[in-house]
Amino acid sequence: MSHYLFLWALWGVAGKPEAFVAALEIYPSTIQRLWRTTSAYPGFPRERSNSPADLRDPLGLRLLHTPQGKHKFDIVFVHGLGGTSRLTWSKNKDLDLFWPSTFLPLEPDICQGRIMTFGYNSSPLKANARNSATVLDFAKDLLYDLKYTKSEDNEGLGVGSAYMQGQYDPEYKAIVNAISAIVFLSTPHRGTNLAETLNRILQVSIISSSKQFISELSTNSYTMQKLNEQFRHVAPKLDIVSFYETQMTPIGIKRNKIMVLERDSSVLGYPGEISKALDADHHGVCKYDSPEDPLYITVRNVLKSLISKFPTPGSGNASTLRKREDLREIETLLAVSEAPGVDYIFFRDRWVPDTCGWVLEQVPFLEWAHDPATKPRVLWLHGGAASGKSVLASFIINHLAQLGVSCQYFFVRFGDQSKQSLSTVLRSLAYQIAQSLPAFRHGLTRLIDEATKLDTADAQTIWSRVFKSILFKIRLDLPLYWVVDGIDESDDPRALVNMMSEVDLAALPIRILIVSRKTQGLVSSFQRVSKKVQLDYIPYEGNLIDISCFIDRDLEVSGDKDFQTHVKKQILERAGGNFLWVHLAIQTINNCHTAANVERSLRHLPSGMEALYDRMARSVATLPQQEDKKLASSVLAWVTCAMRLMTLEELSLVLEKDVSKPLDLQRSIGDLCGGFVIVDNDGNIALIHQTAREYLTDDQTRPFSVNPISAHEQLFLRCMDCLTDFGLRSKINRKQAPAFLDYAATSWFYHLSFSSVGSKEILSTLRAFLGSPSVLTWIQTLAQTKRLRTLILASTELSHFARKGKEQVSTTLLTSHGAFLEAWATDLVKIVGKFGANLVRSPDSIYKMIPPFCPENSVMYQQFGKKESNNLKITGFSLAEWDDSLARLSFGSGVHATSINAAGGRIAVMSPTGTVIVYHASTCQESRQIRHGERVLRVQFNLSGTLLVTYGYLTTKVWEVTTGRCVASAHNPIDRPRSHTIVMTDDDNQVLVGTDDGKIRSLCLKDPAAVWQVVADIDEQALEGTVVNSPTCMSLSPDGSNVALGYRGHPLSVWEIQGPKFVGHCLRVFNDSTQSNVAHAWGEVVQLTWHPYTGEVIGLYLEGVVFRWHPYHDETQEVHTGANSISVSQDAKCLATGDPNGIIKLFAMADLSLVYQFASQDPIFDLGFAPDSRRLYDVRGSYANVWEPDALLRLSETTEASTGNYTLPESTLQHMSGKIDPVTVLDAQPNGRVYCSGTDSGLVELVETGRTKVFDLQKSQSFMSIEHIVWSDDGRYVGFTDLNKRVFVKFVQPNAEALGSWTIEPKIELPINVAEGAIRQILFRSDSSMLLVYTSSMISTISIDSGSIVHSRSLPEATTVYRWVNHPLHQGSLLAFGPGKVYIWAWSDLVQTDQLAFPSAIMEQIDSFSRSRTSSSANLWESKDSIDRVLVTNDNMFVLVQSSSPASQGQKQKETLVFDVSTIAQATESRPVADKSAASSPAVRGSPALRSSSSRPALCSRDDFEVLQPIPLPLELISHIEIPLALLSRDRLVFLDHDFWLCSWRLPLPSKTASRRPSGFGALDGGTMEIQRHYFFPSDWISPDSVALYTVMADGTVLCPRNGDVAVVKCSTLRN
Repeated sequence: MSHYLFLWALWGVAGKPEAFVAALEIYPSTIQRLWRTTSAYPGFPRERSNSPADLRDPLGLRLLHTPQGKHKFDIVFVHGLGGTSRLTWSKNKDLDLFWPSTFLPLEPDICQGRIMTFGYNSSPLKANARNSATVLDFAKDLLYDLKYTKSEDNEGLGVGSAYMQGQYDPEYKAIVNAISAIVFLSTPHRGTNLAETLNRILQVSIISSSKQFISELSTNSYTMQKLNEQFRHVAPKLDIVSFYETQMTPIGIKRNKIMVLERDSSVLGYPGEISKALDADHHGVCKYDSPEDPLYITVRNVLKSLISKFPTPGSGNASTLRKREDLREIETLLAVSEAPGVDYIFFRDRWVPDTCGWVLEQVPFLEWAHDPATKPRVLWLHGGAASGKSVLASFIINHLAQLGVSCQYFFVRFGDQSKQSLSTVLRSLAYQIAQSLPAFRHGLTRLIDEATKLDTADAQTIWSRVFKSILFKIRLDLPLYWVVDGIDESDDPRALVNMMSEVDLAALPIRILIVSRKTQGLVSSFQRVSKKVQLDYIPYEGNLIDISCFIDRDLEVSGDKDFQTHVKKQILERAGGNFLWVHLAIQTINNCHTAANVERSLRHLPSGMEALYDRMARSVATLPQQEDKKLASSVLAWVTCAMRLMTLEELSLVLEKDVSKPLDLQRSIGDLCGGFVIVDNDGNIALIHQTAREYLTDDQTRPFSVNPISAHEQLFLRCMDCLTDFGLRSKINRKQAPAFLDYAATSWFYHLSFSSVGSKEILSTLRAFLGSPSVLTWIQTLAQTKRLRTLILASTELSHFARKGKEQVSTTLLTSHGAFLEAWATDLVKIVGKFGANLVRSPDSIYKMIPPFCPENSVMYQQFGKKESNNLKITGFSLAEWDDSLARLSFGSGVHATSINAAGGRIAVMSPTGTVIVYHASTCQESRQIRHGERVLRVQFNLSGTLLVTYGYLTTKVWEVTTGRCVASAHNPIDRPRSHTIVMTDDDNQVLVGTDDGKIRSLCLKDPAAVWQVVADIDEQALEGTVVNSPTCMSLSPDGSNVALGYRGHPLSVWEIQGPKFVGHCLRVFNDSTQSNVAHAWGEVVQLTWHPYTGEVIGLYLEGVVFRWHPYHDETQEVHTGANSISVSQDAKCLATGDPNGIIKLFAMADLSLVYQFASQDPIFDLGFAPDSRRLYDVRGSYANVWEPDALLRLSETTEASTGNYTLPESTLQHMSGKIDPVTVLDAQPNGRVYCSGTDSGLVELVETGRTKVFDLQKSQSFMSIEHIVWSDDGRYVGFTDLNKRVFVKFVQPNAEALGSWTIEPKIELPINVAEGAIRQILFRSDSSMLLVYTSSMISTISIDSGSIVHSRSLPEATTVYRWVNHPLHQGSLLAFGPGKVYIWAWSDLVQTDQLAFPSAIMEQIDSFSRSRTSSSANLWESKDSIDRVLVTNDNMFVLVQSSSPASQGQKQKETLVFDVSTIAQATESRPVADKSAASSPAVRGSPALRSSSSRPALCSRDDFEVLQPIPLPLELISHIEIPLALLSRDRLVFLDHDFWLCSWRLPLPSKTASRRPSGFGALDGGTMEIQRHYFFPSDWISPDSVALYTVMADGTVLCPRNGDVAVVKCSTLRN
């Protein structure tokens, strides 16, 4: 990999630019393309001359120097405004001093790279029409030339804009992503006032005109602000060096000197940025006399330093890419939405040179920063409000970064709700640590593997799971430095301080600097900290020297020096250490034009912020123009109550509804808002200080104030205006969404929560929004930005608003709206749970695809689903409301499960007989079965779900889940103790087991010959009145350090394993609810678990009382539940209980309050949460349920601020579901509108899709489940079998005399011999004269007329499973498809007449693209290939076969083949036949010896196969097919893809050459243009049991079993 160094001249005066340096890494292929195009035209001449011709510097990219052999990096020089590609870098326009060509190639290190120059037309004096080129245009030109270099007149700009443009343009992403460092030389990051002056000169010039790109370089122009805002988000990836000029530059005829760029504009102020002064004016920063020029040496050394950091080509690439990928995943894990540098820059921009240095000399700071000891230290810097603490914090951060230490920081911002959360603080610190500490980064990736969800986790969870469990265990000698500013403005300041006191537990030194106001609560918290950690203080009330420097910079009063000194002295004396007061005072004085006015202002300046705020408020209240006052009021209301900081562009758009649009909003804010509001360098609008917000909202009697309720209502209405704007959807689709849309979409419900519930305008506006298609556009907006979590937050606020209205307002107005709001609150959560993944992939599906799939009584269906019934209609459900079931996992006969375990992306269900079934958590599809080989007592995943421990009666085994391989095995102790608890510790290298003999044993997985070692023997002593027996239950803490033990007749105890050391006993607290039926003060504990983070024990007493107890604090809480099993979610927000009646209750862990309960049939044996805490699993013997109640989703999304207020709507507090009789088999009548379904209880129903009436064909008295159903080809007969191996055939036809009724006649009821094994398939002969019954060991034919068995044949290869179909061309033949083979059989006497082979699952013509696409499949523990589906086209010309073969990591590779049926007949007829007369059917050919006797073998020799070649299908199509469902008319293949979209594709068969046109909801691009995606199924429809039964009728109607019903889905694009 090569590296690029770019030197840019971005701004200049009369062609005297500043310079810029950037280092980029370019992939070899990109470099080759660049240099192929570069060499296509003449390069820069090696000779140098001062002739006029040579002074016309070339445009485009030119090569100056190339090393011998392979180059290691590349350097490109790009000039700036008014410059050229050579003279910009040549002193006195002497090309002998063109140092990129003459000096740099002589440098030993730099000469190893290639050097180029790039020129573009940037002259401000060129005589042409008004130039509309923008900075963005120049950036695009530069990137284009870097990639293609095709023309010599391309223009370009510097890396600031070009770098950002490349970030957002995929075409150039490969180039820009590799930038590693930037060096700026006198670069105007915030613009310059000279730009505006230059444009005014050009406007009146006769030789030129003003230029757009010059306007964009004006001080704080919108373009500069936007670039700075974007650039700072990617700046942390770069090394940044900024040089600034220190000498004034002579300009003009009189050579007057000015400072072109001040230091503040030349320095970004980013953390870690290195800034250095250059002793030069603006002309000389990039022009040097000789290689000995000190300025040249300084710049050269920087280049060498950057080059030295470049790895050798080919080295480190994999690790760099891995780091980037890890950080992207960690960023998602931690939900870090904004780089902390944004706030750092906000305060760093306010720093005044020569200030804050005093803190570096303070003894507490020196000891904190430079203590050589490895112990942790905490430094509290506290001061009054507005004393400059945040600016001082930014100075300290910059100082630490300059020292090169690992520094992480966070600024709590009062103007942004999200930045006041402690969890946000911790997530940001964790992400910054991950950027610099590989070991910590690795630990976080393990959390990702464990499917841990932290984006909504509370602060305590993050602190325990991320910091204490990962960071604190890393051993490191060098300290980490944390700087947290403004914790007094966070939602829980004392909690953060208390957490920080635990840094003494860390194995690495951590230095923490807390900057805040001094409050009594914080004083108490820090006193407790000092008992554990070294604590120092720096009190700060504003430094007089700093304030003096601040005044010197900002005070612009005229007059002699004595007068200026007098004014400064007056301000200093009255400042009181308050920078904000000084700032506001200077603003007032700077507006004075006479000395008398200055003196008057000084006399009238109030002392203290309260009085000053009164004066500022009076200035707003007394504005003479009513329009101005209205504008100021609107701005102050928005800024005071906005959920986050708003930009000028956002505010400008939203104010248009309330006031006339101001000509210059930024100026209007400064002039009209009394100084309360500031606009920062990024164009964000904010209150000047937190105290200003308190002043404006606390007291409505002030001269001017903001009414919070009215303000929030106004903000809510403006959000609604944006979201209901006519044509918003089309604007979004055209990528022209208004700037305010992001705020409106994510904040309207926040403002609703503060609005009055009695406001008619609010209620009517809200109802109009939710009742219109605008709500769908809002959902689409969130889906496009992958922020569906916002729907859950909005749902919670809607519920709160509706309930608040019921409590506070008794009018019928809210009553009429309340149910409507509650309905939408429910639907929003359900949309996320059931459609979320596909909605993110296809945001437009919210309009026409999702509403029809919503339940009939849902508000989503009522408003939008009904309208789509002509396009997409779903019927057949008996349940018209949302339910909580997501999937049902059936284990099959012979498996009775008693426990369930979930981790990572897997679910494990244990049967005591020794079988463990593992499922994929995302799809609920079975991935493998693990057979321990004996009775299993307990199973346990590791946290990532990659290892599974099975503890059996005799042995313990550890399994690698992805491969099913046993990686460790050990014999259990000889006395066979029973396992109560298992955890994996030591990075999954150790298994800890607690057994009923009171011992804790460990098994080291690093030692192949390891045996159990006793690590703790708990010697429990009896108390007075107690007897100690074997523990009835045990639970090891998550980290394996503690164990809790429950006894019968003895109180619960907790022990530290190290020692072991007794911690305490849990004695019950009796009250009215717990005292009954309890004989002792300790109760009998039947189940134990641990709180994931707090160290509390959660347990269940025999009588169904759940308790939580902290063994170290001895705090106890109980609640009666009636449960027999419990489970705690990983995010520690929810406790679930299950009871023998099938009822599940959900409790909020914060206070153990019941928030939801629901029920289903059958007793519950075990419960478990998904790792993301959004799903709940239960085991009920022969099956398991997957639940996703909206209560659980809401609980998982609660934060610290909302947890205490969390309640559920009354209407959803309890949901009870009736008994479900699952559909087990399903088949549709050929070419008809009727289908048959069989259920688990033995019910067979006949249903006509256009009607609701159901006809019962069979009701089993013995409740034997129906196993198979099949229709005859003519639709007159339906056959089915039950679990008792009985075969039924019934005659079915419509009753001609009674419309809508049916004639049903029984034809056959025949038991099959049990010895023949389970029935695998039944099939009617094409003329409906016989029925084939295929068992595991036999095949038989039954005559429909006589009802008796005609022929039977044994199958020697009973383990091979075949799929049987009628021969499409020969009525008397059968085709039996097996793995890689097809057999031809005769119906007449069940004799195999021939056999053919077809290619195996690993086909030569299928490349790695299709082979790499694997999918889950059932029965993966079987190593053999299987035939999944066989479909025949309507014209009987082609047959489609889907087969599965074992693949890596416990998955199966699926393959779809299509055969021409005529080739099967041709292959059969071409084979030699000994006695053709023996064939019972003239269409059948084969060996007569095989047909002479039923005692002969039924299968031919493997050597006697002729290979049948399939018809090639597009690889893109094959890679999309998950399950082929049907072949409809016009050769349409209907299938499910891997995302469970229902798709169709017209087979391009050799005999079918008609042109094809795509139709439907949307066509795939590229090679799959004819794949039509019609609709996708909700996530709760795609359980393995249901999907396997999906049936497509002849007219394209899809039948989908779910929860005992059969949904009928009709789509207009699939109809015949």
